Amino acid sequence: MKKLQQGFTLIELMIVVAIIGILAAIAVPAYQDYTIRSRVSEAASLSGATRTAVDVAFSEGYNLGSIPGTPASMNLSPAGSYKSKYVSSVSYDTTGVITVSLTSEKSLGDAKSDTVVYVPSDRGGNLSWIVSSSSTVPTKYRPKN
Repeated sequence: MKKLQQGFTLIELMIVVAIIGILAAIAVPAYQDYTIRSRVSEAASLSGATRTAVDVAFSEGYNLGSIPGTPASMNLSPAGSYKSKYVSSVSYDTTGVITVSLTSEKSLGDAKSDTVVYVPSDRGGNLSWIVSSSSTVPTKYRPKN
């Protein structure tokens, strides 16, 4: 009588372990980059109110360069109000440039204590927002335009 093979050989098991190891070596760094990028995305969400206020001021006739300089004149909360675990402040200037400062939270990795700078661009009467190259956040973590 023939005896049927039972179980896996040692080589088959070693191949499976090697494949899992290779996948983990690729997946773990990609996952870490993804989580840092998601934390930095808080900059985009917390700057939303300020971007909207600059958009409204622009549509009401203010030119880029003459945007009201105080948050109260733009119906915004004081600059220190816009903060979270990963964002320490959101500020803007009279040209409409918005600067979002990130905290020194360790889980931000290479992006900790960096800034994301949004620059408005007049597109025929409408503003378009671009993440400036003067942002200190590494390019791979920056929000998309």
